[in-house]
Amino acid sequence: MRTFVAIEIPRDVKKQLRAEQDRLRELPALRERPSVLRWTNPDNLHLTLRFLGETETSRRNHLQNGLANIAARHAPFTLALSHLGCFRSWSNLRVLWVGIRSESEALQELQADVESLARRVGFAPERNSFSPHITLARTVRNAQRPALRATSEQLRRLAEEDLFQTGADWNVGELHFIRSVLGRGGAQYSNLATCALTDKA
Repeated sequence: MRTFVAIEIPRDVKKQLRAEQDRLRELPALRERPSVLRWTNPDNLHLTLRFLGETETSRRNHLQNGLANIAARHAPFTLALSHLGCFRSWSNLRVLWVGIRSESEALQELQADVESLARRVGFAPERNSFSPHITLARTVRNAQRPALRATSEQLRRLAEEDLFQTGADWNVGELHFIRSVLGRGGAQYSNLATCALTDKA
């Protein structure tokens, strides 16, 4: 079973992200060649803290117990959306995302505890440092290079703007352990466990 740990995005923030996806679809380069990007279903938008991959039953049980203990040590906090960004680079675009304003210290501490738990349970250390983001789209495999370059250049210009100046913040009060099932229509997610942040420890 493929799993990951994430923070869910509330419906009103997802609505803003859907509107941003719609706006980006109207860029000239994307109107001409809409198949360059594969857009994330707004219902599936989330903030991943740790992708785990294949997770057998014994590890799932340890993870659920560990996540409950982590949540008990962390108080709720607030996050806000900020700017567009990408992996790998604008000249070699693979993933288009929206970043998190100020990259909250509380978020960093929560993610560090989740990473530590994953290692204790037996997962290899994450190779890349944590970069909080919400994935809006991915490039389509075998996309034509000229179309991808034109799209990337227009997106790069938008990335210089602060897209979400107001109304794009939300309170984080839960940690989610999620199952991911891959299919032809994209990944389907189901919640395995929800752990409330309580700061009781």
